[in-house]
Amino acid sequence: MGLSRRQFIVSAAATSAAIGVGAFIVTGDRPPGFVWKAPALGGEASVSLYGADEESAQAALKAVALEITRLERIFSLHQDTSELSQLNRDGVVSAPSRDLKEVLRSASLWRTRTEGAFDPTVQRMWEAAAAGLDPTDDLIKTAGTEITVAEDRIGIEQGTALTLNGIAQGHIADRVSEILLRHGFGDAVINTGELRLLGGHRRAVGIPAAKAAVSVAEVAIATSEPKSLIFDPKGRRHHLIDPRTGESPRYWQSITVFAHNARTADSLSTAFAVLPFDAVADLSATIGDNAVIGRDRKGRIRRFGDPMLTGGTRVS
Repeated sequence: MGLSRRQFIVSAAATSAAIGVGAFIVTGDRPPGFVWKAPALGGEASVSLYGADEESAQAALKAVALEITRLERIFSLHQDTSELSQLNRDGVVSAPSRDLKEVLRSASLWRTRTEGAFDPTVQRMWEAAAAGLDPTDDLIKTAGTEITVAEDRIGIEQGTALTLNGIAQGHIADRVSEILLRHGFGDAVINTGELRLLGGHRRAVGIPAAKAAVSVAEVAIATSEPKSLIFDPKGRRHHLIDPRTGESPRYWQSITVFAHNARTADSLSTAFAVLPFDAVADLSATIGDNAVIGRDRKGRIRRFGDPMLTGGTRVS
């Protein structure tokens, strides 16, 4: 059975070795064998497979398409019937999926480790900013509220709403990587809005913050940029909101995080985008197993973290 009209495979024999992946350009010394693309997660998802025969690629990419559709039904804020939409509407979800429980537990961990800079309860403030409204004290109080995650039930406090846009895309990239590995594909580029590279084959990845490329393999990469969604003409309100204040900080023009999995990279890029340089440097060092390349508000490039994650180049 082939893929639906919504998804397609492109034989890459005639394509370039350079592929556009969201905010990134990924370049290798050979083109992928097959490329799958589809509208997903509010944008376009893609998977590029290397060293694949058509039959194996079809089977693996069909499984990928089904998995992304399944996970969208859990995490999407745009689907009224998703588990997350139900939780925001009713304040409770009974018999929640394993993925929703896993992501919310991870989100709670990152909320603690980033001292509230990452917090899924920011959604009400995000909605207000999108409507052109300033944060009120009542709105700010909705952040940091308790999220109860039990095996058979998830609950949030009245008036609270969650967004998982700063972690779910990374989680989905990691789930896709698991499927590809089960199908025997250990050489691939996955884009769900965050980037996951599988295999030891080095590829040059263009990093928006540095306006340059790094040569990397077997890594996850996530970028946050205020300019990607601005809510007012003066740029005071953008989509990256500090949950503790309701404000949209302007410490960074762009910030990119490298980590061993996409869920971590996604969460940290969201948190670091609302923190000043010293706080990012301290948290990055405390958390470990990550690297950061950022362009601050004055245009200076800042680098720190584990040099092995950015291709072995010293990051300082």
